[in-house]
Amino acid sequence: MFPLLILLIPVLVLGQRFRTDGLCGEDNLAPDGNPATCEHIPPFPTCCQKNGHCGWSCDDAPPVPDVGRPAETQSPGGGGGESAPAQVFTSNGLYRSDGKCGVSYPLEDGTLAECDPNSEYWCCSEHGFCGGTEEHCNCETCVNYRPVHVVGKVRSDRRCGAKYPLQDGEPGECDGSTQNHCCSIHGYCGPGPEHCDCAGCVDYRGGVPVEVPLFDGKVRADRRCGSSFLLPDGSESECDGSSENPCCSKWGYCGPGDEHCSCPTCKDYRTEEDKKKDWEGTWRKDRRCGADYPLPDGSGPGECNPESENYCCSKWGFCGGDGEHCDCPECVDYKSK
Repeated sequence: MFPLLILLIPVLVLGQRFRTDGLCGEDNLAPDGNPATCEHIPPFPTCCQKNGHCGWSCDDAPPVPDVGRPAETQSPGGGGGESAPAQVFTSNGLYRSDGKCGVSYPLEDGTLAECDPNSEYWCCSEHGFCGGTEEHCNCETCVNYRPVHVVGKVRSDRRCGAKYPLQDGEPGECDGSTQNHCCSIHGYCGPGPEHCDCAGCVDYRGGVPVEVPLFDGKVRADRRCGSSFLLPDGSESECDGSSENPCCSKWGYCGPGDEHCSCPTCKDYRTEEDKKKDWEGTWRKDRRCGADYPLPDGSGPGECNPESENYCCSKWGFCGGDGEHCDCPECVDYKSK
């Protein structure tokens, strides 16, 4: 077994056409003894530049084999090669070898370069690169070369919702009998909580679409609040004062703490009883103290527990037990006090 492993190692190395140091071209040989090529790093094409380094600035790169076009089918007995894989979509061959596309990157004859719908880079982005991500397929000027077929109210590209309407203007739906039975707020059919349980998600199982409600009274399920996030009646959405996210910050998010509750434009939806839940006697559960954190009745500053290890209030309004909390001129030691 060991001699076999020893023989396999040089075979693997000799078959490698790119170098680990990023060099390429005629002057830089690969482990297999041929001029080194460049390892493809999606989504952008990687080419051997004139300086002998692999990179993404491919406009001035020497010509490379035309790997972007569909493979030709070998006839039986015509050299022993395998035939090209069966195509799901019709490929027209109007592709550049560098992976670029669109009006800024035509073919040599001036024809508009496209992307191969049977590859993993089937969309042309607004920047003229073929790829398969959101930025390649779903921008305003992106072009998807995989035709979208509609069966009933379900699109073949798994997109759904109001942003992906059908020909009659109705939102695209999901097939409730498949594993992609729910429409996420981002417009994708799929399974799991991110598609089925989020506020605004739609579940198509059972034959009747069921949307997860966004509002519970005046509180939004996504924690947004304030004047930028209005309720159906036009009033501001609020926060649940008895929950762990009781205050609306200046950024329009429900949450706890001073950044949500104590800024000039923050809105605190806690009742006086709710506010008392933050306290144990004259000290707060979050270790804040001092004049900026007064007692619930307003009779004095928040204190620190003298029986705990955090018995001093620092000048920054935190309870602690080291010199930074106890030894400054503004610090208050509640153990000695």
